[in-house]
Amino acid sequence: MHGIAIIGTGSIGRTHAEAFMRDSRCCIKALCSRTVSRCQDIVDTLMPERKADITITDDWHTLLDRSDIDIVSIALPPALHKEVTIAFLLHGKHVLLEKPMAVSLEEEDEMIEAERKSGRKLGLVFQNRYYSQIQKAKKMLDEGYFGRILSVDVTSHWFRGSNYHNLYWRGTWESEGGGTLTSQGVHQVDMLLWFMGGLPETLTAIMDNRKHTNSETEDEGMAIMRFQDGAIASFSVSLVDMDEYQGFRFQCEKAAFTIPSWSLHVKRPQPNGYPEEDREEEERLQRIFDSIPDSAKEGHDAAVSRFVDAVESDSAPDATSDDGRKATQFIDAFYLSAAEGKPSLLPLGRDCPVYSREGLVSAMPKFFSKTISTESQAGTMTLGSASVK
Repeated sequence: MHGIAIIGTGSIGRTHAEAFMRDSRCCIKALCSRTVSRCQDIVDTLMPERKADITITDDWHTLLDRSDIDIVSIALPPALHKEVTIAFLLHGKHVLLEKPMAVSLEEEDEMIEAERKSGRKLGLVFQNRYYSQIQKAKKMLDEGYFGRILSVDVTSHWFRGSNYHNLYWRGTWESEGGGTLTSQGVHQVDMLLWFMGGLPETLTAIMDNRKHTNSETEDEGMAIMRFQDGAIASFSVSLVDMDEYQGFRFQCEKAAFTIPSWSLHVKRPQPNGYPEEDREEEERLQRIFDSIPDSAKEGHDAAVSRFVDAVESDSAPDATSDDGRKATQFIDAFYLSAAEGKPSLLPLGRDCPVYSREGLVSAMPKFFSKTISTESQAGTMTLGSASVK
């Protein structure tokens, strides 16, 4: 049985706790938050029968030497990720870390070095990979059913009110490392790089802040890019879209498909070059898609279970620290291109202007000044469209 500590018990920390509770190999031993009432609420509502067995604390340092804890789930603001992650790794704990990995590539390199030195696992929560329709599409793509990817259009559109950034840790380059691309679009960034097998070679972006006046960072942006195999892609991110559409449209040699809302289209050319539907091939590919079993676990449940699998088998996590770093490279290349008005070349080196947190803060435009800061906000958290059945 794996002893679990949850560090950070806001909305996403609660989601982590629920996912660990649904894995029979895990037992939550401790909850930590600067607001201990949130920890108490999780215990009271999710596991009241274990109230006497769970440590509640506002100081994560007190958990470092606990021998009954071997996996730590970190759901803190991004600016705190490096310090807490490194401390737990070097005290012999495996760490499952909420996105984004950290505020800067420099911090992430320090975390990766601590992972190497400790011999423990460091995994990222990229839960959108694990929905059944996405897993099926990835499997068919990897097995060659669709042929080469020619191009892909990525949409990462969300809605948050102008008061969203009032929470104390949101809305500055220093505290978040970015805006909607870092906080929301990172899910689609990870999935794009996962599908494409790595980073693009070049990326050109623009960004702006249209409605979030209590934030230094962007709430809209667009990029175009080219990958090493010649495939091209577009990426659109927004925090002002009331439709909240998040999806991918792949154009491949043998078919076109969309995810997470699955659709499949196959066409063949007529003698004059105009298209006609290839129903037979479309139906064949659809039968293959339908024959792939649905995932036993999806979303956060799958992210947690796969990390526990990696711990037990002493194998690499499904979403590794390198995956987290690649996502940050993409995001930093996007920001750098938008700020400088020219393409970014990837991979980014340690000499790039945004490698450190200080460099990122210095190089980025401040769209607005953050003037409102609150400790908490009422309301419920909503997840992305991949989680909607």
